[in-house]
Formats: sequence, structure tokens, C-alpha cells
Amino acid sequence: MISHTIPVYQKASEKVIRHSLDNSITSIQQLHQKLIEKGFPFLKNKVIKNYKFDFYCSKLKIAIEIDSYAHEFSDIYNLDSPKKLFITSLGITVLRFTDYQILTDIEEIIRAIQNEINTSTNSIYVV
Repeated sequence: MISHTIPVYQKASEKVIRHSLDNSITSIQQLHQKLIEKGFPFLKNKVIKNYKFDFYCSKLKIAIEIDSYAHEFSDIYNLDSPKKLFITSLGITVLRFTDYQILTDIEEIIRAIQNEINTSTNSIYVV
């Protein structure tokens, strides 16, 4: 007999949610500053159709999403499915990073973004 574990939804406390939102805002600001410093051509809080992306570059067709603690809950994560299908249908590459990654290793995030830019343009984007 095969056993399946069904995730149990656990409502996060207001304190946990507030901490997550505070970190999310901080990580978005930190990444935005680095993108500007490096000269990467991304717009912040870009809306495409009914979906908002943390950062987007139409020329490169690259979107950047920053996942907060809330994305660890299956119901929140599953809400992103239609968004993923839509953006993929437009040929847009989505780079996803967590708040934690940005707050602890921003330089690695910048390298990953630069690598994707170099791949999508088939050239070296020097910063």
C-alpha cells in the first residue's frame, strides 16, 4: 500500500506574516538597488495582464520573482500556477529567488541574473 503525506495547512501568526513582509520589502529594495548599480534594465513592480512581477525586462523577456515565507504554504504556492502558465506562454523566463537568498548572498543572485542575461542575448553583458 502506498502512503501519501498530505500537507496540513497551518495558519501563520500575524507576527510571522509581518516579519515575512518586512523581509520581503527589504529584499526587494536591496535587489532593486543592486540592479540599478549594475545597470540591469529591469522595471520594478511590472504588471503584465493581471499579474504583477517584482522585476521585468521586456527587451530580454526576463522576469524576476522574489518569494517570501508565504510561498512555503501550499495554498499560496498553488496560486502561482496560472501565473506560471501564462508567463511561459509568452516566452518569458522567470528567475525565482527567496528573501533569504537575497538577504544572505546578493552577489550570487546578481551573478545568476547576469548569467541569464548573457544566455538570453547570446553575448556577454559586462558590468
